[in-house]
Amino acid sequence: MNNKFNTLIAVIAVALVLLVSSAYIINERQIAVVTQFSRLISTDDEAGLKFKVPFVQNVEFFDARIQRLDVEPERFMTNEKKWLIVDYFVEWRIKDIRTFYTSVQGNFEQASRLLDNMVKETLRGEFVQRSVKEAISQDRGTIMGAASERISRQAESRYGIEVLGVRLKRVDFSDEIRDRVFDRMRAERERVSKDFRARGQEKSSVIRATAEREAAELLAHAREEADIMRGEADATAAKQYAAAYGADLDFYRYWRSLSAYRDSLGGSTLIVNPHSRYFHYLNGTDSSVLPADAENILPLEEAPLQDKLPLPPFNPVADPVIPPEAAATDPENEPALP
Repeated sequence: MNNKFNTLIAVIAVALVLLVSSAYIINERQIAVVTQFSRLISTDDEAGLKFKVPFVQNVEFFDARIQRLDVEPERFMTNEKKWLIVDYFVEWRIKDIRTFYTSVQGNFEQASRLLDNMVKETLRGEFVQRSVKEAISQDRGTIMGAASERISRQAESRYGIEVLGVRLKRVDFSDEIRDRVFDRMRAERERVSKDFRARGQEKSSVIRATAEREAAELLAHAREEADIMRGEADATAAKQYAAAYGADLDFYRYWRSLSAYRDSLGGSTLIVNPHSRYFHYLNGTDSSVLPADAENILPLEEAPLQDKLPLPPFNPVADPVIPPEAAATDPENEPALP
């Protein structure tokens, strides 16, 4: 009884070992490769519980997700014999597991290295056909698209790899080109700034000339109006002076002589001829030259000479003053004979 029980236990144990050794599970992120004595037997990419021959067949699992290949920035020459520094990365995944396993023995590092060499060779051929300007600004998308398509075809046929895309991180100039580009950009900015300044100065000159012309026109118009107003005022004043002084000419002469005495004799010591006609108001009281009294003065509106007398000049008529050194020699200063 005990022997039968032990035998049953042993059979069950062996069955469990065989079951565990023959079963394996594939998840949705994996691809399974079944080999027998290092020879590929089958592949499977469907998720679920799978079985193999225990102790004879082996199972290897490979990542079916998208892989990213990051490399160091590489130098590429353009058709202008100038170097560009290109920083890029590659996205790829396994498409044909049999080709991938037989070509690189399922080694991801080896596959990445071979793919990197292929990408560099393809990009080198693309950049050498273009100028710096085209490679940087115009044809970046074209370069990456053409490179991705060509690399994907080659990588799939050689290594069973699908290249999803070659992506650019950055394209930089080499030190030599960078200095030249900066110099050219600096010269262009200076040219643009000079052009802006020149146009600004031109507009400033036009505005200044227009303002000066308008100011000159305004000043000329203002001076013209001022001259007209001054002339009208002078004419009105002249009429009023003529009307006022024309009413009594003797008084006008008397008043103008007094004004001349005040201006010429005030505060000065002079030697003059007392018999000069200039001092006739100081030498006597001639009725013909005395100012009119109130009875002889006509009202302004009744003066007969108001509209007949021309406007006389207002400068005082006076004899020139004789200096002391010439008083003895001037015949006019000699006393009259009795």
